[in-house]
Amino acid sequence: MKNNLAFILVCSCLCGCDCAHECAGDHHSSHEKVLECAGKNNNNEKAHTHKSCNKEHKDHYSNKKRVVTVPLAVQRSMALETVKVKKRDISSRVSLPGRYELMPNAREIAATPVAGHLRIIVQPLAKVKKGDVLFTVSSPDLVVRENEISVLEKRLEVYRKIKTRNAALENELAVKRAERAALVGGFEEKGGVITVRAQSDALVDKFAAKAGEWLEIGGKVLEIVRPQSLRFKALAPASDAEKLKEGMAAKVGKFSGEVRLGVGDGTGLVPVYVNFRDEIGAIAGARAEAEVFLGGGGKAKSVVPSKAVVLVGLQPTVFIKDSKKEGCFIAIDVIPGEQSGPWTAVEGLPSGEVEVVTKGAYELKIALNYGEKPNAGHFHADGTFHEEEH
Repeated sequence: MKNNLAFILVCSCLCGCDCAHECAGDHHSSHEKVLECAGKNNNNEKAHTHKSCNKEHKDHYSNKKRVVTVPLAVQRSMALETVKVKKRDISSRVSLPGRYELMPNAREIAATPVAGHLRIIVQPLAKVKKGDVLFTVSSPDLVVRENEISVLEKRLEVYRKIKTRNAALENELAVKRAERAALVGGFEEKGGVITVRAQSDALVDKFAAKAGEWLEIGGKVLEIVRPQSLRFKALAPASDAEKLKEGMAAKVGKFSGEVRLGVGDGTGLVPVYVNFRDEIGAIAGARAEAEVFLGGGGKAKSVVPSKAVVLVGLQPTVFIKDSKKEGCFIAIDVIPGEQSGPWTAVEGLPSGEVEVVTKGAYELKIALNYGEKPNAGHFHADGTFHEEEH
């Protein structure tokens, strides 16, 4: 970063380059007028009519020093980023930066319903469909219970043949069958082997047991996750959160949803969620921005990311990308207005499509200050110093 900044500083000191002259191209004729005017007034100090010409000359230098040149390689190294200026009505909406996250019920733990030896069928990170086999468990207990039931059934068959009822034996058989069925639950079972299937389309995320391992009842085998079962979460300042209500319409990118408010804490931040009606095509952990519509309507204004506005001295300033010259960034004085989330309305930007620097604006500010030309001037015959140049 230090090397990048040093390189930018050198470039900013060379604002007399082609880039700066192009950006101030409209002032070249003014420069020539200055030289002509200075020549005419060289012997007429009392009139001092070259003030206006010198003002144009000063403006010419002013435009030059408002340009910072950053070669493409340095831009990549410092990860400089720009975004297009948008027109939006931020008075009728709240913008909230945040991330997508999994819904609380997006994860499911698949456990064994019986004690036994584990056989894993799926692979890590495998995508499974509803009904696909995840694993099987071979249970000696189920085999023993099945044998016990078989013995009781044979004994009862003897009594049936002689047309004699044995109520005690019938009750014992019913209890054994119920106990075995309770162990199996709703799972598939054959010959003491339980088969566990996926209950929905999902992704196999984590394994908690190894193939061939002995597990007790309820032993955790693996976790599956529905990666598209997402919600959006932002931590909003209380001043923004108090404008929101449960169920307000919101949009995150192209996905529509509804606002749900969490409980704030001592940090002054309130969790704000956007729940979507259906599963969405996003990735958990990805950054995004939610827009919550408050109703009403106002005038659309030029807005930029708040981090794009930096102070050069006491003047709020943004750096815009020169569309005509590669690697040139021009400092523009702006008047900040209303803020909403990460956005700030500004006045003073040129018309048309404009890109402002978001990441790297601070470095450009330092380079701009470093590269500024010191006050120049001239001495009069009476020995007084005048800050303007001839």
